[in-house]
Amino acid sequence: MKNTEHLQALGQETLYIESIYLDLKIEEALAGNDFGKSDLLLEAEKLWKDINAEYYNFLNFLQNNNLVAA
Repeated sequence: MKNTEHLQALGQETLYIESIYLDLKIEEALAGNDFGKSDLLLEAEKLWKDINAEYYNFLNFLQNNNLVAA
C-alpha cells in the first residue's frame, strides 16, 4: 500500500509542477517574451522533467520487482 501511496504522491507532484511550468510558459508567450531567456521558466521545466523522471523510474521499479504491469 505504501508503494501505491508513494506513486500517487509522485504523480500528483508531477501534475502540480507541470501545471506551474505550463502557466509560466503561457504567461511568457502572452507577454511576447523569448522562452529560452526566462530563468524561472527554465528552472520550472527542469523541476518538471526531474519529477516526471522520478515518477516513471519508481513505476518501472514497482513493475520489475512486483511483476505487475501498471
